[in-house]
Amino acid sequence: MQQLRGTLYLLALCILLVGGFLPGSGSVSAQAYETPHGPYTTFPPGCAACHVAHAGARPQLLVKPNISALCLTCHDGTGSVFNVVYVPEVDRAVYGFGFGTTSGAVYFHPVKNTGNPAVGEIIECTYCHNPHASNARLLQSTVSATTYTQGPAFCLACHGAVDRGFPSVEDPAVSYWVYTLGNHENSKAAHYDTTKTALQPASGTYVTCATCHFKHASDLRRLLAGAEENLCFKCHNTTANSMSGRNIQAEFSVTRASYHDIYGERTGAKVECSSCHGPHTVGVKSLSVSDTTYSQVANPDNTKSVMGRVYAVQDNGIGNTAGTFTDFCIKCHDGSPPAATESTTEYVPYRIVFPSEETIYITTNSGGWDKSAYTGKGHDNATILCTDCHNSHGSDYPLLQKYAEDTQLADGECLWCHKSAGYPGAPDIRTAISTANASYHPTLSKSGLHSDTESYNNVPLANRHAECADCHDVHQATSGTNTAPVAQKAIQGVSGVAPSFTGAWTTASGYTFKKPVDYEYELCFKCHSPYSYGTTPPTSPSGGFAETDQTKEFNPNNPAYHAVVGTSKIPTFTDSQGATHYYGKFVAPWTATSRLYCCDCHTTSLAAGKGPHGSGYGFILKAYWDPVTKVLGDPWGYNGTGGAYDERSTDLCFLCHDYNFYSTNLDGGSDTVRSKFSGPGGSYRGTTASPYNYHGAHYTIACASCHAAVPHGWKNRGMLVQTTDEAPYSTGSLLNIANFASPGQWQCSDCH
Repeated sequence: MQQLRGTLYLLALCILLVGGFLPGSGSVSAQAYETPHGPYTTFPPGCAACHVAHAGARPQLLVKPNISALCLTCHDGTGSVFNVVYVPEVDRAVYGFGFGTTSGAVYFHPVKNTGNPAVGEIIECTYCHNPHASNARLLQSTVSATTYTQGPAFCLACHGAVDRGFPSVEDPAVSYWVYTLGNHENSKAAHYDTTKTALQPASGTYVTCATCHFKHASDLRRLLAGAEENLCFKCHNTTANSMSGRNIQAEFSVTRASYHDIYGERTGAKVECSSCHGPHTVGVKSLSVSDTTYSQVANPDNTKSVMGRVYAVQDNGIGNTAGTFTDFCIKCHDGSPPAATESTTEYVPYRIVFPSEETIYITTNSGGWDKSAYTGKGHDNATILCTDCHNSHGSDYPLLQKYAEDTQLADGECLWCHKSAGYPGAPDIRTAISTANASYHPTLSKSGLHSDTESYNNVPLANRHAECADCHDVHQATSGTNTAPVAQKAIQGVSGVAPSFTGAWTTASGYTFKKPVDYEYELCFKCHSPYSYGTTPPTSPSGGFAETDQTKEFNPNNPAYHAVVGTSKIPTFTDSQGATHYYGKFVAPWTATSRLYCCDCHTTSLAAGKGPHGSGYGFILKAYWDPVTKVLGDPWGYNGTGGAYDERSTDLCFLCHDYNFYSTNLDGGSDTVRSKFSGPGGSYRGTTASPYNYHGAHYTIACASCHAAVPHGWKNRGMLVQTTDEAPYSTGSLLNIANFASPGQWQCSDCH
């Protein structure tokens, strides 16, 4: 009779226990009771379900030989709706996995005596559950005499600052605390916010950890409830759930032009949400020097640390890294991407892998993925952050750019700042490249041709263009000047070609692609040479002239050239005292030995902007230049009026070559200042010619009457051309000299 009575009590208790939510079966009602295992006060015989008063197998008088066996009496699916042995696949997204050998789980909380050897034998069910507790899930954890029954603190009793000393499954000689990355405490972390509805589990326990981690077992490491982005997008798929008020999943849409490839499908890259946002360290604030709480990003080199300037509120005892969003981005884009590592003080979940396009960057203008050079350069010094030009997750434009390509009608990625009244201190480039100017690089008149991964090996270039990124590496460009021919700082890091030369007045025998360039002319030759256009020079937009082979003109083997590629070839003479001087007279700071940049002549004539973007004069020249003769007037209207050309000291040639010495006859030279064009003196067309300088006596004719109309370089010394020489070098020449090598045989009739 006594045995029958106990059986009836047990049956009654099991009937009471059938309540709550049965996976896949809906709700089952039960009478109210004070605890899940109760009611003890109104139904004391129910205790007999777990305890035998006089013949218990354990010190707690348990009816089973161990705690797990006792719990699994009901929680194996036979006596409770909470089956911790096996959960049907359709319910695992909600309930997680069980401890059973066929549950599908691979990783477990190592609960003893489950019957599954893969689980481990470390802790008891009672380490997390108090069978007599009054809360819905019987939660109770204790550390240092403090008991926790809800909220993240419940989990942090084991995964917080205190190492409870349990051996790990991986290595019994090492604490679990080491293998679970040590201290996860962070009162400022966004994912510990129990007021956030999306983070609260359905159990009502406020254990926000359970939103991302399964309680008992999982098929994923660290008991995760989902794989990477799939886990994150459980919440971050609406504007309401994200602290930034953004739909993060939509920002990573595969229909966008570019995105950080968290899926690893488009480019073969490897970067995950947790690479940038440590789930236990990210806070609710945007990275800012004024905030004193944790930021929304973590340090990719160690996601257990955080990024920020003042972030010292709580640092897990490992310190914080000060910085800005630029510092944050360069943690990956520094040439040494984070490598996977894990310890109690460091955690990088995955090795960052960049897209395979990096292999072709050696033949493009791109700087690759290493942007560490940005630090301390022009845009960085102007406090331009990566996030001012790039979207962090995805973009409708290439390279995560925040703005579209610049056009005549709309300011884009560069002109958003580089315009009148743009970013403070930024040069006004929009005005310089406007089609209202006489000449300009066609940056805005062509679109859709540039790609950051385009190769410059397909000579001649199929899509010749001049976008900002073809001449500037925005991550390396900076202010300041260099000395010719060393590349100016504004074009640091860009690509170009180095020509190889053989004999005089011959085109380059070959070209070597360079990234970066050492000299400015290497950048210019990338487009303005046969390397770019092959054997058919394109027509210049200025004046309708066909472009010339500038590698032939600047060939350092030539008898004469402006000293862009080679050193100066201006000859010397000895004065009456035996001292040596260079021929000619120059305007300071120019001398006979000065090296030149292309941009010394080809640069803006406008107050706006700098460099060869556009000019009010033809051929992007900084001053007026007439390649023919002043008596023909102003054929292209570059003088601004279209009227007769009146030679002035401000004209292009006289910015270097002394105006009074070469044009007005006011400076006839001296014993120490001479022109190579000299003789015994005398009279010429009513003008007295100095024996030291005949140029002044010929001021009524233009430079191109004797010198090459394309003044880069020429096959004769002094760049002298004859009427019979080819165009466009001979344009209006008056010379007809049979033997340039024997100047002593020249006669006035050679010119007149």
